[in-house]
Order: sequence, then C-alpha cells, then structure tokens
Amino acid sequence: MPSSSVPSDRSSRPGGTARFWFGVGRVVGSRTGLVAAVTAIVTVALGLGLTRLEFTTGQENYLNADSQVAKDNVAYQDLFGGQAMITLFTTKPDADLVDLFTAANVKKFRDLSATLEKDPRIESVITPLTALQFTANLVTSSDGQIINSAAGKILLAAQQRDPDPKSQAVRLADSLRTLERANAIPEDQRTFDDPAWVDFLLHDNSGGIRKSLQSFFPTDKNAQMIVRLTGNASIKEEGKGATTVENAMNGLTFDNADVMTTGAAVLLRDINDYLRGGFLTLGGISLLIMAALLLVAFAVRWRLLPLAVVGIGLVWAFGLAGYLDIPLSVVTIAGMPVLLGVGIDFAVQLHSRVQEEAQLDRAREPVAAALGHLMPALALATVAGVIAFLALEFSEVPMIRDFGVLLAIGLPVIVLATVLLSTASLGFRERRSPTAPKDASRGALGHTVVWLGSLPRLAAIPLVVIAAGIFAGGLVVEGDLKVQTDPEKWVNQNSQVVHDIQYLKAQTGSSSELGIFIQSDDIFDDRTVKFVHDLAYQQLDEHPKELLTASSLVTTVSFLMEVPNTTLLAPTGKDIRLAYDVTPEPIRKSTVDIDGKALNLIFRTGPGALEERAVVVNDIRDTVTPPEGIRATPSGLAVVGTGLLENFEKNRVELTYFALIGVFIILLLRHLNIVRAVVSVVPVLIAVGLTAIISRLAGFELSPLTAVGGPLVIALCTEFTTLIVMRHIEERQRGRDPLAATEEAAARTGVAFMVSALAAVIGIVVLAFSSLPLLRDFGLVVALNVGVALLSALIVLPPLLLWADERGWVYRGPQLVPAGTGSAAPLPASVVPTAPAPASAAPASTARASAAPAAVVPAAAAPADDAVGPSADPGAGGTVEPATGDTAKPTAGGTAES
Repeated sequence: MPSSSVPSDRSSRPGGTARFWFGVGRVVGSRTGLVAAVTAIVTVALGLGLTRLEFTTGQENYLNADSQVAKDNVAYQDLFGGQAMITLFTTKPDADLVDLFTAANVKKFRDLSATLEKDPRIESVITPLTALQFTANLVTSSDGQIINSAAGKILLAAQQRDPDPKSQAVRLADSLRTLERANAIPEDQRTFDDPAWVDFLLHDNSGGIRKSLQSFFPTDKNAQMIVRLTGNASIKEEGKGATTVENAMNGLTFDNADVMTTGAAVLLRDINDYLRGGFLTLGGISLLIMAALLLVAFAVRWRLLPLAVVGIGLVWAFGLAGYLDIPLSVVTIAGMPVLLGVGIDFAVQLHSRVQEEAQLDRAREPVAAALGHLMPALALATVAGVIAFLALEFSEVPMIRDFGVLLAIGLPVIVLATVLLSTASLGFRERRSPTAPKDASRGALGHTVVWLGSLPRLAAIPLVVIAAGIFAGGLVVEGDLKVQTDPEKWVNQNSQVVHDIQYLKAQTGSSSELGIFIQSDDIFDDRTVKFVHDLAYQQLDEHPKELLTASSLVTTVSFLMEVPNTTLLAPTGKDIRLAYDVTPEPIRKSTVDIDGKALNLIFRTGPGALEERAVVVNDIRDTVTPPEGIRATPSGLAVVGTGLLENFEKNRVELTYFALIGVFIILLLRHLNIVRAVVSVVPVLIAVGLTAIISRLAGFELSPLTAVGGPLVIALCTEFTTLIVMRHIEERQRGRDPLAATEEAAARTGVAFMVSALAAVIGIVVLAFSSLPLLRDFGLVVALNVGVALLSALIVLPPLLLWADERGWVYRGPQLVPAGTGSAAPLPASVVPTAPAPASAAPASTARASAAPAAVVPAAAAPADDAVGPSADPGAGGTVEPATGDTAKPTAGGTAES
C-alpha cells in the first residue's frame, strides 16, 4: 500500500480564516529580526504617547460637558470662584472665641489675607477677622453714632415697616439694648484689641453667636477661615492653590487655638497624586505577581515570555491612549491591571498552544500551526470583548465611558502585540532549539479541567433552567446593591485628609456646601431681594438636618433684622445696597457679582449620604419657582456629587444587558449557528447573575467602578466559552465523537485555561493592594466575578456542549473515534486525496496504526461554518490530520509507528 494511505502525522495547514493566520504565523515566525526592528520603532513612537497622558479628578470625570448641571457649575465658578479651602480654629479648653482675637492673632489674620490674595490661584480670603470686620462696618458710621450706621438705618426702617405694633415695640426694645451695649464701649476703644468690642460684634443681645456670623463661627469654640480658589481651574492648578494655602498655614501658631486646614481641593489633589504614583506601583506589583505565577504554574519553555510581550503591549495601548487624549481618572487607571491580566490570558493561550503543537510533534511548523488553530477563537474572543467594553459607552458618567474606550482600544492592541511578538519569538526558538516531543495533556491541571466539566449530559436542560433563574435573580438583587458615590469614601480612610475632614465634621457638623446663584436684571430690587430671603428661610425650615446655615449678602441683612417674637420681614433693595457699600471686598467676591447680575446663596450642608443631598437638590429644583425675570440655579460641590449619582444610576444595570446582547449577536454572526451562540452565553448568564447575588449576600458596597464590572465579566467569560467551543469543534474535525472531543479539549487546554484565568484574576485582584477603597473594592469584587466566570465556563459548558452536539446541533461531520477512547483513528487515503509521499516516506506496511473503513464520510461534507480548525493540509496533500492521542511518529528506522 502506498505511503499516502497512512495519514500525515503533521498538523495540517488550515483553510479559510485559519489559513490566513497560518500564513501570518509562517511569515512572522521566520522574520524575527524584522519584527524586532518594527517592534522597537513602534514601541518608541507609541511610548512617547505616555508623556501625553493626563490625570484628572475634576468635574469633567463626573458630569457631561453638555449637561445643564455642568454648564451651571462652570457659570457658578466663573461668578464666585471654585473649591473652598477651610482652616478651622478650635479654641483651647480654657478660652473662647473672643480670646481668638489677640493682637498677635489679628496681625496674623491680616498678613495671611495679604499673602494669599496675591496668589493668582486664589479668588478670595475670608478670615474670622474679615467676618467680624463686616459686622463692625455695618455698625460704624462716619460720625461715630451707631444709629447713623448702615445697621442702624436698616433696623430703624424695619421697625417702621413692621405691621404689628407689638412687634414694633419688641424691635425698639432690642435696638435700644444693642445701642446700650455699643455705647458702653468708648468710641476710641472700638477696635479688635478690645475684648468688649469683639464680644459685641460676635454675640447678639441674647449672648449667642450672631446668626449672620454662624457660617464663620459655627460653634462657641470654632471659627473658620474660608479661602475660595479660582473657579474652573485645572486639577493641577487647583492642587497648587490648595498647597499654597497649606504652606501658608504650616508653622503658624495662633494664641488660644489649634489650627487645621483641609478641603475638597486637598482630597482631589491627593487622589490625583496617588494616580500618578499608584499607576506605576500597581503595574510593578502586577508584574511581580504575574512573574511568580508563570514561574510556578506555567511549565513551558520561555515561560516569562507572555509577561514581556504584554508589557510591550501595555506601552502600546497606553501610549495610544495618550495620543487619543483618553484621561486617566480614578476609574480609567484600573484599565492597566485589567489589560495586563487579560493580555497575559491571551498570551498564555497562544504560548501554550505553540508548546502543544511542538510537543506532540504533529506540525512541521508548530508556531504557524498554533496560530492557525487558535487565532480564529482568539479573534472572536477579542471582538466579543471589545463589544462588551463598548457597552460602557452607554453610561452617563464620562469617566466610565473613558474606561470602556480604554479597554476597547487596549485589548486589540495588546492582542496584536501578543501575536506579533510571541509568534516571532517562539518561531525563533523553534528554529534554533525545537521543543522535544512530549504529551503533557494528562497532568494535574488537565485532569482538573476534565473533572470540572464531567457533569452528565442529562444535566444540560436543568443547567439552562438554573442559568435563567440565576440571571433573573441577579437582575432582581442588582437594584438593591448599595452604590457609594461619595468621593470622600473612595480614598484611604486612614489618610490625613480624611482624618481632617472627619475632624471638621465632628467640630462643626459640616464639611461641604450647596450653592444657589440667583440672577436678575436688578439684583438690588425689592422683588429679587425678597425672593432670596424667602428661599433661604424656606429651605432652612424644610431641611433643618441637611442645611445648617445660609450665607449671602441678603441673609446677612435678614438675620440682622431678625428679632425673636417679631414679624419676619424681608430686607428691601435699599437695605441690601446699604450693606453692600460697607461689605469687605473678599465677601463681595463670594456673594455678589455686579457685572454678572448675580447673588450667591451658600448653605453649609450637614452630614449625610449623597442620596440625601440629592433629595434636597431635587426638591429645590422641583419646588422653587422664581418670579419672572429671576433665575435660581443650585450648584457647587453638593450638586456635582448628586449629578454623579444621578448619571450613574440612570442606566447602570442596562449596561450589562447591552454588553450581553452585543456579545450574543457577535457570536451568532460568527458561528451562524444559534445553538453554539446560546450554549456559549449560558455560562455568561450564570456568571453575571451569580456575581450580583454573591455581592448582595456578602453586603458589598459597590463603587461606580465596581458596579459596572458586568461588561468586564461578560468579556472574560465569553473568552473562556469561545475557546472551549472552538477547541471542541476542532477536535470534532479531527474525527472524535462528542464525548471524546469534549474530554480531549479539556485535557489539552487545562494548563492554559487555569494559568490564563489565574493571570486574569491576579491582574485585577492586584488592585486590592491599592490604598483607595474605590480601586481596592473593584479588585476584590471583579476578581471574584472572574473566578465565578471561569468556573461557570468549565463546569456548565461541557455538558451543554456534549448534549447539543450529540443531537447534531453543534457539529456535523465524520465521527472517526469511538466514544471515550480519547484518540482518533487515521483516515484512509480514500477520504481526501493526498499528494505523493516523499521518497523517504516509510512503507505503509510498517505502520501499526489501523486504517478506518473506506466508507467514512469525507471531511469535506462538513458545513463551511464548522471549519474552525484545520482538517486538511493542502500543502501536504490535503489529508485529514489524525487525533493527537494516536499521532504517528517517525521512528529511527524511518517507519511510522503510532
């Protein structure tokens, strides 16, 4: 019998898409020098893009630039400045607020104002002295008579306007008491050096802190200096402004008081600084752990190659991100370990397949054969992953959309680097030092994967039902998961800035603010002033826990006129003009913009979650109806936070649906077989639903990053299922029956699956080393999700695949291997024509491999969509390749033995 009757023991060259990849592998694998030169050039070119990466923590990460909230906040900061830096003065146990105004302290307050106001990054400086100076200006007149001061005129006019005679009498008595207290202090002693004058300015007739001063003196033991930074500054400039304030306060001591400086700008600056250092730190930790994993678990030659390859791929990916101006935020920085983990996953799969082809000695060109066999599956997994990541583009939160773009661009770039560099490197290795033949399919990891997928085929239908139930259950509990959107909770809770903010809250009951800017054609007319007055009192009355104090030019006069047991009167436009004329410039900048025809109303907010603040903000938007020609717009830090909350909650759950639908469509278009597509997504449904249920049962508090992990889980689980399904089809094309194909695929891919999955988990779980809870929780939760996805794919998919394939729904072609044998019989020459054997080929009579019956259905009868892996090698005569278990090997004497 001619030698052609014995099937070739070499891996065949593929047809269709796989043929293209075989050709790529052959070309790239044989041109190592050229690939190295191109790699160096591309790496340098894209590496320069790393210098263009921008780290951002501003409102552009949370609010869409074209949203009304963002536009309003830009307008607000243009009018009245940006973030507030707060310096808290806490008097000693044996001192009170009057003792804060010693001669030395007063000088320091004045020097601070003069120094800070010179900095272009600072809009205004209001010290406790500035606040008291405003009160002093209100009660001081050019002739020394308090009754002729702005306050005196305002109070007299209020008494005359009061419609209730009894109320008028009470007002008169209160004014006389005020006059008596003031006249007790000689005119020449009415300076801040006199404790009696300070006491008069600070306290009302009942002995309490004047209501108009409570924003600056929130308690009997505390005073605040508020430094307003320049509005709409970049995070870099805002951070420098915060540092300027901190530096000005460092080393300063005040008589009778302890001092602490903090603010939202410090928090955002620290996050930004962490991103710059943490970006490299997380990368270094990831590389170390990956290296340890590959050294211990990946028993192949050149086992660290995937790490080097993906390292270069990361440079390409993030360099390209720099050129595309994709910003790095607290969310997008997580893309680095995610892409590292997913990249290592793909690189290990390719490296392992090359090792398999070389060890089994069934391919003359193991690198090209590996690429031809594996790349159709990896390409499909890559496209599916990109589609899943692009689902994040439907998010209303800009930084989440940036995260999706970064992953969608980074994944194919890393896959490209993996294909080029792994193929070139391993091709060079195999030419110089070929891998010795060995069958490593029956190792511990291979047996583990086979065991995991050993559920009986009867479990298929129950598994589908369970998958649907788990997915539905996940959707139900998804809405109950708590989402933490307060940036203060995203950072290290043991950091100094968090400690300072918590101290500020404990001392004053507040650390944030809600601003409302009111615009009118005439900000000093009675109608506008009354509206601001009514708005302040109404909100303080309706939200006493959420809104602690109100501060504006109008409320300063309103509180001045407020006398217990009298009619509540609104100031007039004339009253506000009188007050404005004596207002210190720093307070003017914070409360009135003449050119912009705007007034500022600032509420100090009480402690509470963003959800509670959102209720207040929405209530103001829904219930406040300004008179015609007047506009009231909530803005400031609280509104930005509630805007993030609203944007995030709009379609958070839907992102998972979009990713799932997109991936299913891609699988259906690729396979043109609905059963394969459905079977591939069943484990994905379980993974998505189960992760939500586990998170709910464990009481996890999700961050914006953690809560959108659904598309990431879908991408990774789809990769696992795609590789399993495609390898199953490849083994069926080799002639194995469904059970043999399932077992062989599991055994052959066991090491690659376990190592690559661990790599993906490690790449993400490394975020658990972050000091930011936002990243740490994401690392832990998503690593858990990936683990669930892997187990779901390895346990659920094999019995489903086997059950469907036995009914002819997955693959239709020749069955040449008896069930459970794990090997394929060689095909006779009558199946597919072969090329003449080389002269040195061994005679067929010396082959101990049994020939299959001539009546076997030709491989060509299989549907075109089944041509995933090679079944014929045109270059070798078109023979269908044998199964790996019975690969024919040339012996020393030239004969072939199985």
